[in-house]
Amino acid sequence: MSQVNLAGKGAIITGGGSGICLAFTKHLYQAGCNVLICDLSLHREAVQWLESLSTATPNGSAAPRVVFQKTDVTDWKQLDEAFDAYAREFGGVPSILCPGAGVYEPSAPNFWNDKDEEFYKILRINLEHPIKMSRIAIRKFLQSDQTGTIILVSSTGAQKSSILTPLYGAAKQGISNFARCMAKLKELAGIRVVAVAPGPTMSPLMYDHPEALRFVDPEKDKLASTDEIARGMMAVCFDENFPSGTVLEVTHPDRWREVFLLNDPGPAAHAWTSKKEEAIVDVIAALDADRKSLK
Repeated sequence: MSQVNLAGKGAIITGGGSGICLAFTKHLYQAGCNVLICDLSLHREAVQWLESLSTATPNGSAAPRVVFQKTDVTDWKQLDEAFDAYAREFGGVPSILCPGAGVYEPSAPNFWNDKDEEFYKILRINLEHPIKMSRIAIRKFLQSDQTGTIILVSSTGAQKSSILTPLYGAAKQGISNFARCMAKLKELAGIRVVAVAPGPTMSPLMYDHPEALRFVDPEKDKLASTDEIARGMMAVCFDENFPSGTVLEVTHPDRWREVFLLNDPGPAAHAWTSKKEEAIVDVIAALDADRKSLK
């Protein structure tokens, strides 16, 4: 894909404080795009990068800006407020939305430890917030009489199933199908909705959480870099060869493919890390605890 020029454009990215969405933020910025990062906090890598940014380009013109807005994506009011913050900082409505904030099941309250008192937080973050924020964005695009692009973050885990991560898998399957459901929005309103489906990726979602690292065998697992995933995101966002509704699997630099709803062959590479199934001991322990609680 040729270099994209996004000068004068803007984006809202949830989860942009670290990992895949931070890498995507960097690519958008390099293309001239203003970005509002919406996250609970900034990872140290994000802080260092933001501090390194210049206010001017080499030719003396104003550089694009990246602004942080503290946001809890489980609070729908704060999702609306993100668009208000964007308008204050940059004016108008962004042309790109990536509601990419997410958590992985071993490193968050999950199905088997069942600590959530009112709702499953992982579903609030990984499934409900991207859908709700997409609805808000569609309304904003139409009210401002502009087109736009929404890119969602799914996973190769959506194409497989595991008793270890049922909530994560259900959420990512929902995201993939939501993107496909929105395909016709391009024809109806000029709004493209697409998704990226990364394979196992070396990001803070993995390496900052010992629970998740238990699943990784450093000798066997070839984890993708966040930059590799971000390049796939740029392609599916801005290359018209990928139609609205596309779910693009990205596992390695040379492994991009569209994931189809029917008769799909499955991930081109491993959908998860090699030691994941060893964690079945956690499920067995949870089942044993349930049995003992009845006595």
